[in-house]
Amino acid sequence: MIESLPFRTQARTVDHLGREQIADCPTAISELWKNAYDAYARSVSLHIFDDNEPVAAIFDDGHGMSYDEFINRWLVVGTETKYENGESSEEDRDGLDVRTKQGQKGIGRLSSANLGPLVLLISKRKNSDFVAALIDWRLFENPYLILSDIEIPVTTFQEPGQLEELLPQLFDRLTDNIWGNEENPDRSERLKLAWTTFDIFAQKGGTLKTKPSNDIANTIITATFELRHLEPWSVWRGDSASGTALLVSEIHYDLRAQLPSVEPDGNVARIRETFFSTLSAFTDPFVDTNAHETNAVDPDFTYEVKTWSQGTGKAIVEEDRQAFSRRVCDGMEHVINGTIEANGTFKGQIKAFGEWREVGEGYVIAPPPDYIPPSSLTTFVGPFSLFLATYERERVNSTHSDAEHAKLYELADRYSGFLIFRNGLRVLPYGRVDSDFFEIEQRRSVSAGREFWNARRMFGRIALSREANPNLRDKAGREGFIDNRAAKSLRTLVVNILRRAAREYFGSESEIRGTELPTIQETNRKAQAEQARKELAKRNRKKFQSLLSRNLPQLSQLTESIFDHCSDLSIKSVEDISRAQALITELAEQLGNLRIVGAPPNLGSSEEDYRTFRQLFARSQSKIEEMSAVRKAAIQRINPPKPEEIAEQHMQSLAAQLHGRIRQWRKEISAIQDFEAERITSLLTSRNKAFHQEVMPIIGSIKDDKLDLDSALEAMTTIRARLDDENEGIFQSYINTLELMRENINIELIATEGTADNIDLRDQLNQLNQVAQLGITVEILGHELATNEQLIRTGLSQISKGGSPSGIEQIEAGFEALSSQLEFLAPLKLSGPRVRRVISGVEIAKYMKDFFGVITSTRDFSIEASDEFLNFSVEEQPSRLLPVFINLINNSAYWLINCHTIKPTVRLDVVDGRVVVSDNGPGIDALDQDHLFRMFFTRKVSGGRGIGLYLCRMNLTAGGHSISYTSDKKFRLLPGANFIIDFKGADFG
Repeated sequence: MIESLPFRTQARTVDHLGREQIADCPTAISELWKNAYDAYARSVSLHIFDDNEPVAAIFDDGHGMSYDEFINRWLVVGTETKYENGESSEEDRDGLDVRTKQGQKGIGRLSSANLGPLVLLISKRKNSDFVAALIDWRLFENPYLILSDIEIPVTTFQEPGQLEELLPQLFDRLTDNIWGNEENPDRSERLKLAWTTFDIFAQKGGTLKTKPSNDIANTIITATFELRHLEPWSVWRGDSASGTALLVSEIHYDLRAQLPSVEPDGNVARIRETFFSTLSAFTDPFVDTNAHETNAVDPDFTYEVKTWSQGTGKAIVEEDRQAFSRRVCDGMEHVINGTIEANGTFKGQIKAFGEWREVGEGYVIAPPPDYIPPSSLTTFVGPFSLFLATYERERVNSTHSDAEHAKLYELADRYSGFLIFRNGLRVLPYGRVDSDFFEIEQRRSVSAGREFWNARRMFGRIALSREANPNLRDKAGREGFIDNRAAKSLRTLVVNILRRAAREYFGSESEIRGTELPTIQETNRKAQAEQARKELAKRNRKKFQSLLSRNLPQLSQLTESIFDHCSDLSIKSVEDISRAQALITELAEQLGNLRIVGAPPNLGSSEEDYRTFRQLFARSQSKIEEMSAVRKAAIQRINPPKPEEIAEQHMQSLAAQLHGRIRQWRKEISAIQDFEAERITSLLTSRNKAFHQEVMPIIGSIKDDKLDLDSALEAMTTIRARLDDENEGIFQSYINTLELMRENINIELIATEGTADNIDLRDQLNQLNQVAQLGITVEILGHELATNEQLIRTGLSQISKGGSPSGIEQIEAGFEALSSQLEFLAPLKLSGPRVRRVISGVEIAKYMKDFFGVITSTRDFSIEASDEFLNFSVEEQPSRLLPVFINLINNSAYWLINCHTIKPTVRLDVVDGRVVVSDNGPGIDALDQDHLFRMFFTRKVSGGRGIGLYLCRMNLTAGGHSISYTSDKKFRLLPGANFIIDFKGADFG
């Protein structure tokens, strides 16, 4: 006999599919947020309430569910949207574009069990009633229950206030899953037997003191969901017409650890770090609408995690594009981005040491020679995009400033990682510390210098789409991709790109690193020295101002006292001589203790106080000298019989003063030496351990057969060389300084005087530049005024011959031009405040056309500005920026006109984020290009001083910008001279 029997599903199946399938609590939150995204929510948020029994809640403003949808979809395990016909309706999308579904298996909702066992679900579809259900996921842990034995209490209501009355009924009905009820005695018997059996089984071995059924019942009875927990939900407030809320009780410890009431320790710190790193980049922060990347999508979806304590909310995770975004990363010194085509070829651009080496699609990396692109329907890998940015670990090797480098370290602590996004949403666990899918840290342990990349200071991602990469599928537990051929191919291609870029541009074996690094290090050493000079000058200024503010009032009182003593001084006996000498010595010592040395060159607001101080000091010294003169006269008059006794008393007094000051110095020196000895000992100890800390992972790799001996020896040698260089930089300079001190060389005097001289020279240089700039402006205007003068002379000549009306017009035009030219002195004058403001390309173009109006109208000279240039803007001083363009265009006008160029033209444009000033003249000889920006270099036959381009560079450098001449084809917009200006902080629209 053949029977047909159905599968019987145990309740525990739901627990297997839900809680046990999700890696951890943050991953579960990510899955629930993706459900909100699939429901066309614009925002989703997690709120954790710091109550006696904390409550967590997830809120979204998606299309929500009606009662029928909750029954027929949410309560049906395994509903699969990809097998449903059609797309979401326009009403569900609520104006949003069609979204690719993130859910694949229809079990993402079950991950709410990872947040806590007791869940209150509330949902509302537009123009429908609220639907509410109460679930305790621990019911599904009982292996003796079948799925149909568990019943979920569900209700509907119309107004938010009605929920408070319905909650007790939901809790009562939920307990029926343990005790049963009179309505179904057969089910009640099955439940009783199942729970009795489970309680006995669970308590075997004595590990549990209470019965699981009692724990669940107590939770259901004592749990409290309050209406205030729903106040942050936009649907509850009436701001949204639809959405879903999940409230959770007895929350997971990972959620409790986010609360301010939790005592922080090492474990809590790690939990918070993992929580933040998992959820802080839920949507792709590297999307750039101008990058034209394959699969890079801005999902138009915001997210937030907020804790609540005593009614006050604090965001601990949020989408913050101000703090971290693609724009921030584009400014890093090393960047690589582009697209990997279906055949495995990478095409994109690369920046190394702050300079773009290849742009557009100029940087091409072929796939590995042995790579065969999988081509079947179930294995192929479609195109995807890659973006990566990083910086040099050692500041001395970096093109970033001290402040920028420190900021990058700070960003790395929170946002570093090599992530993967699918249709704009994060794919976990990629980018977390414990995930090394692309074997970055493994290769780094072999040779950190050669392989270069460091997961803890990398910022970037791979952008995939489900449409182009359907074979990159998640594991059931969302612990990465299933390790199929498509995933292996993805890893092979990305690893190849990382290794090629490291060898060609970034790593220790790259030619560019070898040629660029010495220059960068030298520049940084100079900058470091300059910064040290600034810090010393700042320290000296602060110390001086502090002493002045402290000593001036004391000096004022002392001066008054000295004047009084001087007036009252009377010496009539030998005893009076000794008392007078003691008084003079004491007053001189007090005055000496108030002396201030090392006044900074520019006193600023302290100048008047310091002038007063010097006057008082000089007057006090003069009075003490008067008292000494009185003493001298008294000695001659009285002629003491035993002068040696007076001299001995004076000697002892002076010796006591010297000994007192020496004791004080000794005390201060001993304190500093003790501190320094402790600091140096600690530093030596840590540097001693550094080598072993870096090398031990290599030894481990040899033991595990992951690394061959030759590579290990090479890696250890490289580490030793790097650490030795670092140690030399730390300790040798310290020893050199101590040797100078041993030889009694006054380091402070050298540094202070050098700093003062440096400041004076800089001030003189700035004044020279200002005067020279004024001279250039006057020279240019003089040239234009001469042209206008000729117009007037021509007109006067015509009038003298018969009074031609055209002559009168020329006179009027000439005088009008003279008046107009004089107006241009206003923004270039030396006096007045140097105000920074936003200067647009439109303003610059108009200014240049007006300034060179006479040339353009009389010489058929044209100044063109592209739309990109007109959209450009930068914050700068007009007096610093406008003369740059005046000088460049004036030079072009000279050569274009004197070389009789047909249709002479200057073009202002933007290429690759840099401003280009180009002309169609004869260009500049290759032999002259290296000397263009030197002072007094010129090829003009007449009228040239050779300081215009020099001042252009100085003006731009003062603002952090740069200018250069280029022969690069992509920047040669016109066949003549082409100058590139790289503006720091420019906005190109």
